[in-house]
Amino acid sequence: MEKPRSRNLPGLAVVQAGMGRRILCWALTLVVIIAAFLMIPHRLCESGAAAFWDGDRGRVQAFGTNVDRHLRELGPSRFRTGSRRFDGEWTFGTAMMAAMGFGQTARAHPSLAPEALARMDLALDAVLSAPARGFDAEAWQEDPLDSLDGERGHGAYLGYANLALSVRRFVEPESRFSALNDRISVALERRLAAAPAHVIETYPGEIYPVDNAAAIASLALRARALGREPPPVVAQYLEQVATRFVDPRTGLLSQALRPDRTPADAPRGSGTALAAYYLSFADEASSRALHRAVRDHLAGDVAGFGVVREYAPGSAHGRGDIDSGPLVFGWSISAMGFGLSGCRVHGDRACFDQLYRAFHLFGAPTSPGAEFSFASGGPLGNAIVFAMLTAQPASAWRRG
Repeated sequence: MEKPRSRNLPGLAVVQAGMGRRILCWALTLVVIIAAFLMIPHRLCESGAAAFWDGDRGRVQAFGTNVDRHLRELGPSRFRTGSRRFDGEWTFGTAMMAAMGFGQTARAHPSLAPEALARMDLALDAVLSAPARGFDAEAWQEDPLDSLDGERGHGAYLGYANLALSVRRFVEPESRFSALNDRISVALERRLAAAPAHVIETYPGEIYPVDNAAAIASLALRARALGREPPPVVAQYLEQVATRFVDPRTGLLSQALRPDRTPADAPRGSGTALAAYYLSFADEASSRALHRAVRDHLAGDVAGFGVVREYAPGSAHGRGDIDSGPLVFGWSISAMGFGLSGCRVHGDRACFDQLYRAFHLFGAPTSPGAEFSFASGGPLGNAIVFAMLTAQPASAWRRG
């Protein structure tokens, strides 16, 4: 049926022409807005990337000043996760990551070394304090440092603490922490060598390859600090990683293992990226392989901002937890943060810039006075990102 024609055709044409011009203007405006979103924000958020990539002395010192201030105010009461264990882990992790960042600062900036090592020693005192050991002691019903002659795991506490001690040892071979570094290293080497697949428990019945990566790295780095060959268990663990603990399709590291050392969880971004950082102190090739797995299978960008998925596409898993942080469309803040270190270690500038843009956007960097920090990071977040942004090429941890 033919539609009736308008009796005011000339007037309608004028209205339609006006509407067409307005629609065209709206469309052009929308194009400009979209183009601005795609091009301008991520460029603005890239402003700090070059400073950290280049290891700018002033920026690193300002960030360290903020981390040091929070470290002096540190205590379990700073965190309210709803779990005593996680509150303790976060307190310990803040101090441990701060120590790593200060050790890396001392290694990269000799002029800052006296200040950085003084701050590192304060962080190590916090790492080794009774309150920081409490979460691990409660889980095992024995203190991790008082039971070094025993055979039980304590993989995360001893591995992370000893890696920070080994960094201190490498930067300055003799300090008040050297004897404890020796004692923990002897215990870890003995336990790892005797354990099935050369991995020890973090907590009773809980085994995480990434925690063992820290322990292995601590042994390798201490050996370098002393001018020795790494103990055999280092190569034995790395072989297990390559043949048993990574997904053959993606190369991503299994997040957890069962008591029989078979995977108990899907390979994940947060654990793989963190293990890539830790293993950079032990074996550059193993670290690079994990970094590439994250970059090739999990990393991407949205409007120029870098993102990292926690799980590989097609994985049946997909929930966030205390390791990954809340997942947004599958993206993990933890994996993004840990991924920054792999970029620095292996010279991956393009990936670094993308990830830094995202942290600049959501972290809200601020520079009050002599400090620099990410406003949304809190003590733990800033300590972690400080360690990741000051990570050094693997060659920095070789003698000669």
